[in-house]
Amino acid sequence: MKLYFARIRERIPVLPDVLKDKMKIVFCANVMGETTSADCNYYSGPGNKFWDILHRTCLTPFRIDPGSYRDVSLYGIGLTDYNFNRDELINKIKRYNPQILCFNGKKAAKSFCGKRDIDYGFQDITVEATRVFVAPSTSANAHKYWDEKWWQLLADSVGSCFSRVSLNNYFEPDEICKLMENIDFVTGTVTRTTEKDFIRAVGDIELHSNIPLYIKNIFEIARALFAYGYLYYPFCTVAVEQALKSLEAIISEKYEVSGGARVKSKGSYPVLRDKINYLYAKGLVSEQQREILHDFRHLRNLTFHPKYQQILGHYDGTLRVLAHLMNEIWLAEVKE
Repeated sequence: MKLYFARIRERIPVLPDVLKDKMKIVFCANVMGETTSADCNYYSGPGNKFWDILHRTCLTPFRIDPGSYRDVSLYGIGLTDYNFNRDELINKIKRYNPQILCFNGKKAAKSFCGKRDIDYGFQDITVEATRVFVAPSTSANAHKYWDEKWWQLLADSVGSCFSRVSLNNYFEPDEICKLMENIDFVTGTVTRTTEKDFIRAVGDIELHSNIPLYIKNIFEIARALFAYGYLYYPFCTVAVEQALKSLEAIISEKYEVSGGARVKSKGSYPVLRDKINYLYAKGLVSEQQREILHDFRHLRNLTFHPKYQQILGHYDGTLRVLAHLMNEIWLAEVKE
């Protein structure tokens, strides 16, 4: 009977490993056995919290799309699909020697550890130098057992995904930027990304000369922060946050010069939402622009009242859209 079950287990399909030497964490679960997704990607089933929790705990600097799951290796994270072959998994861990083997849920962990019941957290067994950790399952089917604190503990045990500034790396590019490359789609030439690419990316983004100087100064800091993102990648996110401040400033300024009330009828002060809607009512922004402005307002609220440090990436298009929008708002005239 045991042989029969062993043969069945050998036929369980598994996803390809994402493994490199000496990773911080290798996540393990019977992914193919539990997924309801037809695209055969790691943790891509409806409602699965895996990629969100990696981002929220800063194990990855942004939320990775399940279809790009291989990119997780850039941040010292590995993936393996457990087919209940314990010896096979042990050999993988011995070969790649990660700091931590983390089971995503108790099902696979019980099988591996040979226990009928198991607690969350670090276990009393190791695979050579690799510690074993059990975290609550990210599957939507296990929602009632979800407790984010165990994932926070796991992340804290391996440290931040952000580079720690020191005298030794002060003038060095960020570790993420060291991995970046430029591709010439005409010639197919691949070159390493340098500080010049970051500077050029925002070098031509300008606010109109008629915009008040104090607003242009706020936005200029955003451009500089993006350029310095080559040395410290999170600066690219701070650049967007700074640019959102300049957008809020120009909305408030346009609201005031267009006759917007300083105090609302019930005695309260107008907030950003009120000012955007006022500009729309005056014909100073279009319906599409109003929707975009409210989207940016929501982003501004998330960045100004964070629950965790999100990383928005180095997409210069966000600064371009903000600058274009600010120019259009400032130059718009009231439609009678």
